[in-house]
Amino acid sequence: MTAAIENFGRNVQFEPSSFYTVESEPEVLAILQANHGQRVRAIGSLHAWSDIAKTDGIVIEMRSLNSVEVSPDQKSVWVGAGCKVKRLLQKLARHGLTLPSVGLIDEQTVAGATATGTHGSGSNSLSHFIKAVRVAHYDSDGNAIITTIDSGDELRAARCSLGMLGVIVAIEFQCRKQYNIEEHARAHKTLDAAIAMEATHPQQQFYLMPWAWNYFGHHRVESKQPRSRLATLYRLYCFCVIDVGLHIAVSLLSRTLKSAAAIRFFFRHILPWTIINRWKVVDDSHAMLVMEHDLFRHIEIEVFVPRSKVQQATDLLTDIVCVFGGQPKRNADDTDTLLDSANQNENLESMAGSYCHHYPICFRRVLPDDTMLTSTAESDTASVGEDWYAISFISYQCPADRDGFFKFANFIGPLIAELFGGRCHWGKYNPLDRNQNACLYSELGSFQKVVRRFDPDGLFSNAWLDDVV
Repeated sequence: MTAAIENFGRNVQFEPSSFYTVESEPEVLAILQANHGQRVRAIGSLHAWSDIAKTDGIVIEMRSLNSVEVSPDQKSVWVGAGCKVKRLLQKLARHGLTLPSVGLIDEQTVAGATATGTHGSGSNSLSHFIKAVRVAHYDSDGNAIITTIDSGDELRAARCSLGMLGVIVAIEFQCRKQYNIEEHARAHKTLDAAIAMEATHPQQQFYLMPWAWNYFGHHRVESKQPRSRLATLYRLYCFCVIDVGLHIAVSLLSRTLKSAAAIRFFFRHILPWTIINRWKVVDDSHAMLVMEHDLFRHIEIEVFVPRSKVQQATDLLTDIVCVFGGQPKRNADDTDTLLDSANQNENLESMAGSYCHHYPICFRRVLPDDTMLTSTAESDTASVGEDWYAISFISYQCPADRDGFFKFANFIGPLIAELFGGRCHWGKYNPLDRNQNACLYSELGSFQKVVRRFDPDGLFSNAWLDDVV
């Protein structure tokens, strides 16, 4: 056996039978040909918290496949599967271009980011903007080949494939001209007030502050104004106060002090003083849209709910956070009714005081995707064309102290799925099973048919994917 592999969050460890690094597409084909009949998973930055990369079979490490080739008309770009999003954005910037959608973190490889449905705020997921995919797999005679997928249901499946069609070796993305973002911060007392800012700031993201129970928004809109004179100072403020200062504080509170009272005091009385309200700054979209919270090790579950259900879901999630944190419910009657309908009231009470959430709860609006399996793909539980809200719960506890977080995540994931048709991000902690996903993804059957055409023997799957897809 090879040495054990561990993911970024240190919640997934596995030992593959063989480990390969590749620098070219022919090397990928040679490895597949030499190992036909064995299970294969490709890996990049290992930034997923789910078991999506886990295998006891063959692992192919793709990070050296990082070429970037902009088309002559500058409307698209072919990217090697192992290229990090950061590198791609830097290369595109040299041509005055960028991606139509950028997530909070740019450290993932493009294949990993799209295979799990990575998204930003106020746009579709990155997968939605894929024009073509080159994937290495086996033909009907067992020969390793590379197929370019550029249309139809096969493309819609390949845009967010979970790595199940084969080893993705290159992706063609739409790209667009570089643009600036105007951003300012503002506090809000209610969810409605925060959401209402979308009318003028469609790329915003906002946070529900636990224990203070108010909202704070990064309100963003595309701007034709030049970069602000104080943009560098603003980015320095964001880096020092948010990307570093906040994370040092929550790490200290959750890892060292481990005090629920101290966490509540911090959010109610200290954090609000660090926020500069209504400071409007214009800067490059990459600088504005990407944060650095990956500097500190963490774990995350992200649930997606249709826009029409986000208020009800938020009220319920607020009360679940309260109970887990040993505090009384804020919306007790409505929450009890929902929990009773799912037979979960007693279950929740049994976990009271087992986990104190210690990080701002992030809300991002994501537009519906033309894919089969991204978390904002078409759904029978949402209206046609309805937007979704991604709600993120992040924990900075030590890996050895995460039992409470796992209880919390295992409780909210299936409950939000049952009550609101909510989904869980494939690349983050995901406790949903196959039956739940079958109810949530109306095109799961179509996706399975495409998978069988490319991989009838399930060689590009793993035990977790067998269970959930």
